[in-house]
Amino acid sequence: MTSLIASPPQLPAEREAHLPAPVNEGPRAREIIGIILQRLWLALGVGFVAALLVLVMLWRMTPTYVATGSVMIEPKRENLAKTNTSENDQGLPPDTSAIDSQVEVLKSPALAEAVTRRLKLYDDPEFNSAARGPGPSPAPSSVDVARVAQNVLGHTRIKRVGLTYVVNVGFAAHTPLKAERIANAYMDTYLQRQLDDKIAAVTKANTDLGGQVERLREEDEAAQARLAQYKIDHNLFSAQGATMAEQEVSNLNQQIAQARADAAEKQARLDAAMSQVRRGGGGADVGAAVVNDTIRALRQQEAEKSQQLAQLQAIFQPEYPEVQKTQAELNDIRTQIQAELNRILSSVHADAQASAQREGSLIGSRGSAQGGLVANNKAEVGMLALQQRADAAKQIYEAYLNRANLLASEGSLQQSDAVVTSLAALPLKPTSPNMRIGAALAILLGLLAGGFAVFVTEMWDRRLRSRGDVEARLGVPFAGVIPQVPARAMFSRQDNRSQIAKIAKGLIESPYSSFAESFRNLRAFLTYSDSAPNAKVLGVTSSVPREGKTISSLCLARTLAFSGARVVVIDCDLRKRGLSQLTGHRPVGLVEVIQGKAKLDEALICDRPSGAWILPSAPMTTLPHDLFSDPGTDRLFENLAPHFDQIILELPPVLGLADARILAAKADRVLYLIQWNKTPARTAQSGLDVLHELGANVVGAALTQVNIRQQARYGYCDSSDYFSYFTQYYMVPDGR
Repeated sequence: MTSLIASPPQLPAEREAHLPAPVNEGPRAREIIGIILQRLWLALGVGFVAALLVLVMLWRMTPTYVATGSVMIEPKRENLAKTNTSENDQGLPPDTSAIDSQVEVLKSPALAEAVTRRLKLYDDPEFNSAARGPGPSPAPSSVDVARVAQNVLGHTRIKRVGLTYVVNVGFAAHTPLKAERIANAYMDTYLQRQLDDKIAAVTKANTDLGGQVERLREEDEAAQARLAQYKIDHNLFSAQGATMAEQEVSNLNQQIAQARADAAEKQARLDAAMSQVRRGGGGADVGAAVVNDTIRALRQQEAEKSQQLAQLQAIFQPEYPEVQKTQAELNDIRTQIQAELNRILSSVHADAQASAQREGSLIGSRGSAQGGLVANNKAEVGMLALQQRADAAKQIYEAYLNRANLLASEGSLQQSDAVVTSLAALPLKPTSPNMRIGAALAILLGLLAGGFAVFVTEMWDRRLRSRGDVEARLGVPFAGVIPQVPARAMFSRQDNRSQIAKIAKGLIESPYSSFAESFRNLRAFLTYSDSAPNAKVLGVTSSVPREGKTISSLCLARTLAFSGARVVVIDCDLRKRGLSQLTGHRPVGLVEVIQGKAKLDEALICDRPSGAWILPSAPMTTLPHDLFSDPGTDRLFENLAPHFDQIILELPPVLGLADARILAAKADRVLYLIQWNKTPARTAQSGLDVLHELGANVVGAALTQVNIRQQARYGYCDSSDYFSYFTQYYMVPDGR
């Protein structure tokens, strides 16, 4: 047996040294799609179940109705509680931060608690789970109300409309009527709390201002009293804005001016009268005499008597008694006139003297008054500070008094800084569950669940599908791809023997098919890829059953025979006897030859279509123990070696049977078969580890039962990717 092996089998590390370094590329789109298509039914099943569960959950969910109203935050009115006003209190619209602040007030737990107490929502099982039991609910504590208020707050929908002053206030409940009632109560409570806060602020301000007004009144009275006492002490009484001394001096100045004018006038009259007297006029031309009624009457009598005397003198002599009498009357009248003129002149003189004396007296009085005015002016310097304090106290008192009067009337005129623009209407349909969105969500979750199931299955049970998988995960050369047999052969009602025979016959009838070409590729690999060119014994095995060992062994033997090689294939699977079933019933076989009960020529069968030879296993009722450890096995290989170029051993699965391990160690080379997209990588690796432990020379691994078209969809860049390019090559030549 030693002579049949040209060189010792390579160790796994030596074989791996000849392999190209695997390229770690991420999964490509075609590969991912191929994985999904491979596990499509699993993905569809899991996705359907997940989508169905979501739809059932949505269907069983209690519907939620949302009623929405809106309030508009209005510009703040003047705050009469303040004694001064700023720009923000002059009716200007609030900035965006003020609106956001009101939104936060609407979201506050305090407002939610107020609504809870107002509507007694702590008795509603929707918001208070403790109220779901039978019987009346106990009186809630403040902690319970706060907890219910948090649940109520979770049902609110407060949102500002863009950058406007409008805020939408919504509430979600299980019934439309409840949602509408609570939403409107929320807005009404918010407005009422605003109004209550403003009234409370006005009341507090009124109370505070009342105390301040009383204190300021007392301060004002005290300041006025100090000022009045100072005036009394310093004789600073005033009228019409001037002190008494000032008024006295002013009056004296006016009187002096009048007296001075009057004295000057009367002195002028006196001077004029005296000048007339000096000219000899006797004072007849004095103005007072001219306008005097007595003198005027005497002048008229004088004129009459003068006329009468002239008439008498023209008729009578001066001695005539009537003339003398008239003359005497005329002289008497003139004497009276002169006496009256003298009296008038004396009166004018007396008036002039009186006016001069009055002027002097007024000037003296003014001097005394001016002395008092100087003293008052000195006293007013001290009064000025008292007057300023008194005026300031009075102004402050009057300002606070006016503010208090306004506040007294403001309490009944208060309005909230917001207004309800639209009440919450009764919702006509529930907002959740939204079956359209739910259906889309169910589809999405179904897709995710299906994809996750495919991902988990793929990660949990990694299967071998390509050259890269074989070389990277198993560390052995890739021997080739054996396509899947036609579906009509795999799924026919024939027994396993008939199916194998039909497949093997297809190799002969369709020598240019892709199936036949795959074995020619495998023959080329075995011929040129091994470092032991003179090796003859080739073991064909796998990790588990049903991976195509029988078909592969027979088809490989026929392919080698077609190329002119002398080939014998031995059925070493004593339990399954898959290859032996194709030869029909034989009385002797492999067991009998090894045990020396039959000659080799009696057991060999010629495969007439190809010229290959088959050494079957005869049916047995009892299997021999440890048959292949018998020296007869080695003698059999030695006897076959001179007559055949290649000895193919169809071995049992290596993981389950000891026969495969013994024969794999005896073979020159081992071809390891893996069912494509079926055998897990860890299973294939386990079988390969067993072969390596035995020192078997595993020349390569081949993927069997490969669905070429399906593998091409994975995009592994294997030969299957280009299957469509070579379809014409897998046809019978037309001779042209």
